[in-house]
Order: sequence, then structure tokens, then C-alpha cells
Amino acid sequence: MLQIVHLLYNQVATLFDLFPFNGVRAYSRRERLTEAGVNGAIMVLPVAGYLSRVPFLMEAGLLSLLVLLLGEIATWWIPYFFGGSPKWVEIYSRVHSRTITPLPRRGSNPVPNWEHLILMGLTLLTTIVSFAAYRAANGLSFPYWWILAPVGAILVGGVVLQCCVAPKAPRPARDAPGSP
Repeated sequence: MLQIVHLLYNQVATLFDLFPFNGVRAYSRRERLTEAGVNGAIMVLPVAGYLSRVPFLMEAGLLSLLVLLLGEIATWWIPYFFGGSPKWVEIYSRVHSRTITPLPRRGSNPVPNWEHLILMGLTLLTTIVSFAAYRAANGLSFPYWWILAPVGAILVGGVVLQCCVAPKAPRPARDAPGSP
């Protein structure tokens, strides 16, 4: 059930303009549909796995939740503390910079907004509950990890490269002491 709530929350927040809660009004229709489709495909795996009780699908669903969680950390928390790539800073400035956030600004770094803080909390909770359900059904055996782990590593690696590792956006130069 929690996996369905997680999926629905993401789809509503991605497809519907709820400004200033979200910034999707700055996305084109194509961008909204692409993001909803990609995230929806990833988030439907846990739903399918846990409804069907097929161990491979359950494991794939659990891995997809871990990938989402790691991707959310790479997208929001690393850039918040250390700065983001120019591409991510541009997207953040265009889409999310005017949304509501409870966190203090850290220079020009992207700041997680309420929409994404709630999503991250839901992702974390869904991952914990899904892991507990998997463990109850299958123990701590993960027979398909060797198939799924490389896929997850590639997906997380792509997010890290896009948001964190690419060259950082240039910081504004500080005026030298005594300059006009």
C-alpha cells in the first residue's frame, strides 16, 4: 500500500502545478511527461513486485527503491552541501528556486523544497517497509542481487554524474579588499 502512495504522490507532484509547493509550471509538457514516465516506471516495480509476491520482482522493486533513495540524495543533498553541476544549477534555478523550502540557503547551492523533502521521506519509509516485507517473505536471501546491482549502480552513477560530479557552476568572485 505504501508503494502505491509513494507512486501516486510522485505522479501528482510531477504532473500538476501546485505552485509554490512545486515548480512544474516551469517544465514543458514533454518534460513533465518524461519525468512522470521514467519515475513512474521505476516506482511501479515495487508495486508489481509486492502485489505479485514474485521474489525476483520483489527484489527488483526493493532495488528500485534504493536507487531512488540514492538518486534523491545525489540530486538534492550533495548539491545542497557542496554545490551542483552547472546543468543541475540551471534546472534548479528555472524550476525549483521559487518553491517553498524550510531549509536555509547555502549560497547559490540548490535547496531541497517541501515537495522533494516529503518525497525523500516517503522514499525512505517505503524502502524500510518494503525491506521488512521482503525479509518476512524471503529472509535475507537476495538471489538476484548479481543481476540487479549493476543496473542500480549504472542508474545511480548517472544521477551522480549529472548533478554532482560534472564541473561545478562557477562561484561569483568576491571583491578584493580595498577594491571599489
